Amino acid sequence: MKKTIIGLFLVLGMIASYVLVLSNDGKQSESKLNLPEVVSKEFEYEQVDIKVMAPIGSPALAQTFIQYEMTSLGKNSSYAVETVIGVDPLVAAFTSGSHDIIFAPTNLAAKLYNMGNEYVFTGTVVWGNLYLVTSSEEEFSIENLDGKEIVVFGHNATPDVIIQSVLNNYEFDNQPTIKYVQSAADAQTELVLDSSKIVLLAEPVVSATKMKVNNIKTIDLQDEWKKMTNSSSYPQAGVFVKKELIEKRKDVVDNYMKLIKISATQANVSTKTMAEYAVELGYGFPQPVLENTIEASHIEYVSAMDSKDSLEFYFNKIMDLNSKLLGDRLPDDDFYYQ
Repeated sequence: MKKTIIGLFLVLGMIASYVLVLSNDGKQSESKLNLPEVVSKEFEYEQVDIKVMAPIGSPALAQTFIQYEMTSLGKNSSYAVETVIGVDPLVAAFTSGSHDIIFAPTNLAAKLYNMGNEYVFTGTVVWGNLYLVTSSEEEFSIENLDGKEIVVFGHNATPDVIIQSVLNNYEFDNQPTIKYVQSAADAQTELVLDSSKIVLLAEPVVSATKMKVNNIKTIDLQDEWKKMTNSSSYPQAGVFVKKELIEKRKDVVDNYMKLIKISATQANVSTKTMAEYAVELGYGFPQPVLENTIEASHIEYVSAMDSKDSLEFYFNKIMDLNSKLLGDRLPDDDFYYQ
């Protein structure tokens, strides 16, 4: 990895640098982005040391280009990313305030905010990555789930909220039943052992499963959410910044959000490069899986205020299921970065 000193000062004026490269026939072709080249002018901040946490999976992929290219925010400063697996490290980071920026499920951060946590929502990066998966010769649709058992990970978390909301939007002769397991890996194991089972999985595990089980069919729960709401998909994961950093260095936060927008866009444009970076950074998935997972991960940066309506709709669905999942109330307006 190149040890490059990068400034953030010119990010806004240079966002055009990440636009798609078009071949002669008008189709998109991959262009390898180098963030130090995009943000070419050094801006010397007073010393600022930023610690970031991102869970392996779609949230981490949204910031892969930044993690790979940036080792510094300027002279005498540092930038470090810790990638983790599961929810427990995120809860510990929010609770202790150990990291300046945390990528996390929006519902988790909102609940912790309502419990007194001081991290502010600055934007959405993942608009849903959940799928129902099975191996069958038969048609696979929501209507055909009548009377079936669905293996679901994430009890009382986002997967549970989404599948229950979608199922409740349909009328069945015999309501599908849910069998809960501890993790996405456990759900994947059930399908590998019995390919006729119907399981709920998230990317990149869906793409990894396609390499283990033949004749995989999926139901895109993001599409089902859109049908149900007549709007966009749900804001599943976002970026959360410690209030102390916002109060002291709003300039750093504003410019970082512009870089996240570049990084998230480039993940979709330069998928092969992103996958190469993720492998080198030790994300734990092979490159073909990472390349295949991007489109299905619905990675896109949308600012906090532009996400607010979609987020509040999603939160209200959570409240309908179990209000305690959000601390019995919606987060107030101070939760949203402006």
